[in-house]
Amino acid sequence: MTGLALALVVLAALDGMLSGFRSAAGRDGRIRTTRRDGIAQARGLLVVAVLLLPAAALGAAGLAGERHDAWRRAAEALVASYLPFGLLVLLALLAYATAGWERRFLANAAILGPGTFLRPAVAVLGGAWAITRADDPQVSLGVVAAVAAVLAVEPVCGRLWYDRLTPPPGAVGTVS
Repeated sequence: MTGLALALVVLAALDGMLSGFRSAAGRDGRIRTTRRDGIAQARGLLVVAVLLLPAAALGAAGLAGERHDAWRRAAEALVASYLPFGLLVLLALLAYATAGWERRFLANAAILGPGTFLRPAVAVLGGAWAITRADDPQVSLGVVAAVAAVLAVEPVCGRLWYDRLTPPPGAVGTVS
């Protein structure tokens, strides 16, 4: 179970960091904002860690008790669901980080944009599969809490740090 737990922690941490990045990202890929991006990623990591505390507490309690096998089955389903998607996103980010702006734009348009759109569906479907595999109410509650926490990171980061920086629609100097 240790390897599965570590894989889930790494996947959740990367997702949280990228959610923080997305909530802070600008609209022009030609502008490098390395320092701001690093701060946004740290904020996303902090938020996902805090939001996942209830699910982690449920998991720790279940692993210590008789629900160990149910948690293992759920973790296997989550890793099998999320790892391929995460690897595809990491490959696109590698292209984004190392290529010229034209290829960064292509990586964004071909993989990162659609990946952002598909992310909630992948999270929910992976969670549903984990719930089905676990067949345990406490594990189901933990999985639902974890999926909700992961999906809440970007909106929470936006609300805490970035939404107030965006002018309201129709404000002077904005394009409608």
